[in-house]
This record gives sequence, C-alpha cells and structure tokens, in this order.
Amino acid sequence: MTVKEIIEKNQELEIMYRKALNTIEILEKKIEKLEQENEKLRKQRDILWRAIEIAKQIKNTEKQELHFQKVLEYIRTSEGLEK
Repeated sequence: MTVKEIIEKNQELEIMYRKALNTIEILEKKIEKLEQENEKLRKQRDILWRAIEIAKQIKNTEKQELHFQKVLEYIRTSEGLEK
C-alpha cells in the first residue's frame, strides 16, 4: 500500500467516523424525546389510576362519569393535549 493509498483510506475512514458520530447524535436526540414522551405518558397513567380508584368509591354512576370527564379535561389541559 502506498502512502497516497493510506492517506485516501484514512480520509474515507474519517468521513465514515463523522457520519457515525452524526448518526449517534441524531439517535441520542430521538431517545431524549422518547424519554420525555414516556415520562408524560407515565404521569397520565398515574393520574388515570388515581381517578379509577376514586371512581370506585363513588356509588352514583352520573357522578363517576362527571369525575372521569373532569380528570380527562385536566389531563388534556395540563399536558398540552387540548383539541
């Protein structure tokens, strides 16, 4: 292998390395977004579980429905899910 070939190969490897670093950076950003979304969903799940526990204690069906409607409205407004 000549010096010129080694330099060319090194340049090719450097390009591949930069592309790999860019790909890693993009994937890390996607992971961060997914983790944020996961946390948001986890909070919503916890709110819904608490709402279910409270609704179990409410004997009146209409009041249960009203309770769930209020909880869902809270989730929509507090989590930026307004229609």
